[in-house]
Amino acid sequence: MLSLFKSNRCQICYSERQVRQCHRKRKKTCWKCCNELRCDGMCPTECPYAPKTSENDFFPAFKADSRTENENVSKLHIDLWISRPHPALEMQSPNSLAKSNPSEALAWLSGFQYPQSFPLGYLMDKLGLKHEGQPPEADPERIAENYLNSLIKLDYNSLRQWTINDGELPDISERYAELLSGIPALAKIGGFSVLHSGLGEDGTTALVYLEINHKSDWTLVLTNRNGRWQIRQNLAGSPQLFYAQNQAYSGIAEALGKAEDGEAWENLVTAFRSYPDSADLYYYRALYWQLVKQPDKATVDFFNAVALDNAWPEPYFHLGAIYLGKKDYEQALMWLKELARLVPDNPNALNNLAAAYAASGRTQEAKGLWQDIEKRFPGFGLATQNLQRLKELS
Repeated sequence: MLSLFKSNRCQICYSERQVRQCHRKRKKTCWKCCNELRCDGMCPTECPYAPKTSENDFFPAFKADSRTENENVSKLHIDLWISRPHPALEMQSPNSLAKSNPSEALAWLSGFQYPQSFPLGYLMDKLGLKHEGQPPEADPERIAENYLNSLIKLDYNSLRQWTINDGELPDISERYAELLSGIPALAKIGGFSVLHSGLGEDGTTALVYLEINHKSDWTLVLTNRNGRWQIRQNLAGSPQLFYAQNQAYSGIAEALGKAEDGEAWENLVTAFRSYPDSADLYYYRALYWQLVKQPDKATVDFFNAVALDNAWPEPYFHLGAIYLGKKDYEQALMWLKELARLVPDNPNALNNLAAAYAASGRTQEAKGLWQDIEKRFPGFGLATQNLQRLKELS
C-alpha cells in the first residue's frame, strides 16, 4: 500500500515531527499532540512525559524538551485546571473563586512559588484577575523565534540585532544580510517548529533544534554575552553538527598547511553544506584563495568572516596586511585600528598599526605607538627594531 505520509510524521496529526512514543494511544507522536493528551493528567505513570504531582504541589510538573513545549502544555493544563473543583478552595474551582471573590483568589495564588517558565500572566488572564504584565524572558528560544520570524518576512536587515555582531565598520551589516539571504534553506523558510533546546556545560552556549518547513533539521547556536542570548551560528542539521565542526575545521586546516589545495577545496565545499554561515569557513576559504594566488577573492572572504563574527581578530590581521601591501593606507588603518580596539593588549596588532602609520607618513603617531609598545611589552623586540629604523630614516 502506498504510504501517504512521511514515516517521521506524528501518527495523530500527520503534520509535525514525531518525537516520542505515546503510551496512551500507542502511537508515535509530536510533542504538540502529546501535550493535548497529557494536559488532562490521565496518562499512564510509566510514560516519562506523564505529569508528576505531589500533595504540596500547586501545579503538576511536566517534563518538556524545550521552553516552548513546557509553556504550551502548561497553558493547556491551565485551561482545564481553572474549572476543576479544588480541595484547598472547599471544592470551588479557581475560576469560580476568581469571579466571586477576586481579592481572595489573588491572595491564594500569591501564596505559591512559580517556576520561571510558568505562564503566570496567562493564568491571571484566564481567571480575569488584574496583574502587572511582565515581558517574556529573552531566553534562547525566544531569540531564535525572533531571528527566524525575520527570515520568514525576508527582513534580512533586522537579523543582525539578534546576533553576536555589533561592529560599526562600513558595510559589515549589509554584508551579513547578503550572506544570510544567500543560504537557500533560509531564503525559502515558511515556518518552523522547536524540537528541543538545551544549554551547554559551560552555561553560556545554547542549542535550539528545530524543523523548518515541516521538512529539514536546523539548529541555531547561541551565546550568552553580558546576560543576553545572541545568535552565533546556523547549522544545517541536528545539534550533532555542533560537536563535529572542530573535526571538519581541523581537516581543512591540515590540508591548507600541507598546501594540498584540491583536498582543502573539497573539504570546504562539504563543510559549507553543514555550516553555511561559519566565519571560520570563510576565513579558511580566504586562506585557500591565497594559496591558489587569487588575492582579490581572499580579500572578499576575509571581509565575509568579519561580517559573520565582528569580534574575531584573525581576519582583521589579514585585511590590514593585504591593504598595507597594496599601499592602500586608508583601508589598512581602518582594519588595523579596529584590530587594536579588539585586542588592545596584543603587541603584534599594535605593531602592525604603527607600521601602517609609518608607511602612510604619519611618523610621529608611529613613533609614539612603538614607544608605548616598548614600555608595555619590554620583551617585544620588533618595536625597538622599528623605532631604530624610523630613527635611521629620519
